[in-house]
Amino acid sequence: MKILGLVGSHRKLGNTEVLVKEALLEAQRLGAEVDLIRLTDLRIEPCKGCMACLFKQEECRIQDDWLTFKNRILESDAVILGAPTYLLGPAGIIKMLIDRNVAFLYGSPKNNPKPGAIIGVSGIIGWEPFSLPMLNIFLMTCGLKVVDQVMFYAQGPGEILLDHSAMKRARKVGANVLQAISKQSERLNYYGEIGICPVCHQNIFQVKEDHLECALCQAKAKVKIDDGNIKLVFDKRSFKDNRWSDEALFKNFSLAVLPSAEKFLRKRDKIMEKSKKYREFPP
Repeated sequence: MKILGLVGSHRKLGNTEVLVKEALLEAQRLGAEVDLIRLTDLRIEPCKGCMACLFKQEECRIQDDWLTFKNRILESDAVILGAPTYLLGPAGIIKMLIDRNVAFLYGSPKNNPKPGAIIGVSGIIGWEPFSLPMLNIFLMTCGLKVVDQVMFYAQGPGEILLDHSAMKRARKVGANVLQAISKQSERLNYYGEIGICPVCHQNIFQVKEDHLECALCQAKAKVKIDDGNIKLVFDKRSFKDNRWSDEALFKNFSLAVLPSAEKFLRKRDKIMEKSKKYREFPP
C-alpha cells in the first residue's frame, strides 16, 4: 500500500510540509510505503486550452512535469495533499495543476476511486474560505475521493510543531487514509470534520431561484427557518447525481464538452471575420 504526499508550498519544512510528513510518518509506522512530492519543485506550465487531451484523446502536449505528476498519482494507492493559504485560498501551484488536470477528469470510470486526504494551513481564522474547497477540487480532478480533510492554523514557519493537538490530528490523517485503502473494495467512508454539505462537506453554496446548490458537488437543498435558526433540507436524489459522479461527468463530457468542437467549426469563418479588427489592433 503506497501513499503519496503532495506538498503545495514553496517553504521547505514550513507548517504544511511538517503536517504532511507527520501524516506520512504515521502511515509508514502502521505499515504503508510512503513517498513525497513537493509540487513547487515541479515545472508546471499553464494549461493552454488546446483541448487535444479531450477532443483527440492525446496526452497533454505541453513539455513539462505534469505527466510525471500524473503517473505518480496513478502509481499510488492514496494521496495526502497539503497546501498553505494565500489570500483566501491555496497557493497558486494548486490552481495551475487543477487546470492541467482536465486531462484526468474525463478519463476512465472511477467506480472504485482511490482515497485522498487534505491538509490545509492558514495563518488567520476566517481568511481561508476557499482553501479546502479548492483542495477538494484538486483531488477530485485526479479521480480521488476525499476521505478526510482538516484545516490547521499556524503562522511562523514550523510553529505547528508546538501544537500537540494539531500534530496528533495530522497523524490521524495518515491512519485514516491507510484505513481507507484497506477498505477500498467497499464504499469509502468519510473520516473528517462534517461540513454543511453531506456529500463533499464544504460550506459554499450558490443561491438558485428556489433552492441552494453546493458550489462544489451541486447537492441541492431547501432553506427552512426553525425557531429562528436556518436549516438546510437536502434532496437526497442529488447525492448520487453530484457533479463528480461517473454519470454526471460522462453527461457533461458527451452533451456539453464534446459537441462544442463541432459547433465552433460551424461558426469559425464568421468568428474569424468579426475578429479581424482585434487581430490588427494595436497596429
